[in-house]
Amino acid sequence: MSRPSPLVTLTAAIALLASRAWVLTESGPAITISGTQLALNRQETFLPGVSLFDALGTTPPQDEDLNALRQWGVKVVRVWAHWSAPIYSLDGSLSPAGLTRLATLIGRLRSRGLVLELVLLRPGQLPGQRYAAFSSAEARIGAVTSIARALVDDRDVIFDLFNEHDHPDGPISHAEARRLRDAVKTVDPKRLVTISSTATHLITPAGTVGPGEAQNIREEVGSGPGDVSVDMLAPHLPRTGDWASTTTSRVSSLRSALDRAGRPVPIYLSEENRTFPGRAIAPDMYLQAATGARAARAAGWMFHTDAGFALGVRSFLTALAPNERAALEQLSDKIRAVHPQ
Repeated sequence: MSRPSPLVTLTAAIALLASRAWVLTESGPAITISGTQLALNRQETFLPGVSLFDALGTTPPQDEDLNALRQWGVKVVRVWAHWSAPIYSLDGSLSPAGLTRLATLIGRLRSRGLVLELVLLRPGQLPGQRYAAFSSAEARIGAVTSIARALVDDRDVIFDLFNEHDHPDGPISHAEARRLRDAVKTVDPKRLVTISSTATHLITPAGTVGPGEAQNIREEVGSGPGDVSVDMLAPHLPRTGDWASTTTSRVSSLRSALDRAGRPVPIYLSEENRTFPGRAIAPDMYLQAATGARAARAAGWMFHTDAGFALGVRSFLTALAPNERAALEQLSDKIRAVHPQ
């Protein structure tokens, strides 16, 4: 793997220190595991979230966007390290601009009591693939290591090692995913890590866990050779017509599979169904899915939307569809009833 020159490394370090100078004046909530749940500052908390994929791009989210999320009772935002513009370079080092964007976003979220779920990698980033961002697989490992080192003092960040690691754009095996997990844990043993998967990797559209799905679950949460050994399970559930009404039973099926595997880790629904052009989801369906996830003792549930896909074109609030805004307002009322602020 090629290494950055000393000058590039020094420049990146200076950029990181400069960008983090004000961030370090306050600490964010420490996110930890409490049995099958997540906890903020040791208080068990169901984490409602919103996807904001492009928040680390060259156009950051507006203050009004983040303020609205806080007002709606959102606890976590899901952001990609490589959506419109990666925060790392071909050799896996974090770029000075990427470091600055990352530290600044953490500070802005932290000041509003928001936790970051950072998606480190996406399928298709190797040479010749659709989203090529690295010169080699080793450079990809280097990027994961670089991010872990940069955020070692930030306890309010969750890592999704690889979004939908079984996606055909550039899938990786569970053994390869274990290398990513070990790269993070070597630097930061306490960092909470997960890895997400496509809709039918862990559960069938009918909501059952067959032998193949059970094996995938065991390999994601297990600690043996070739297992990923994640801290929590992050399924992207099938987007069937009954997705909202079956959320409770699907989570229960996954919980039973985890219990059979002897690894009752938290279940974190990090990317649920979303509104598509011409196919709006009624606000009460979002509410049904979120409350169903909580009733089944999922650790968190993500309101998924494309409103944060292109912040350089439109702000998050501007891009939200009317049904999505209505859903977030209804979810806010429900969240506040459970977690008064």
